[in-house]
Amino acid sequence: MKQPSKKKNTVKKKEKQKRLPKVHQHPKFGTSKLEEKFAKEFLERLGVEYIYQFEAKDIGRFYDFRVVNGPIIEIQGSYWHGDPRLYEEKDLNKTQKRAQRVDEHKKKWALMHGIPIYYVWEKDINENPEKVMKFLKEILYIENKKEEKKKRHKNKLFL
Repeated sequence: MKQPSKKKNTVKKKEKQKRLPKVHQHPKFGTSKLEEKFAKEFLERLGVEYIYQFEAKDIGRFYDFRVVNGPIIEIQGSYWHGDPRLYEEKDLNKTQKRAQRVDEHKKKWALMHGIPIYYVWEKDINENPEKVMKFLKEILYIENKKEEKKKRHKNKLFL
């Protein structure tokens, strides 16, 4: 007698695959846990559409986040980028100085192309997330849009 075969529950696997976010990894460096945390706790919570690891092909550099039709947001690790609140200029090592030169080069490219660029420090993400959220709402005009929707539109007659 032939025994009944167990059916695989492929529906659940497909559903799980759909829920997992697709993370674009930088081809050389991979993804940063700090960047993933920022995207999840701030950008996704605000409902912001963004491009992760936005590439500036003509200079061969990647930016952490490019808000769709908006600014570039770079996440700065306190150690790797030499947070001036923690490190004096004279105490920076070779790696930190190089990262700052690259950041300056990337900043010039963004400004030349008319794209505003903002920096968020690791220390602020970890120690003062309310400050970061407020900053993001300001630069992305999220609060202003909500307030404008609440206002009643009045028609004015011009004589």
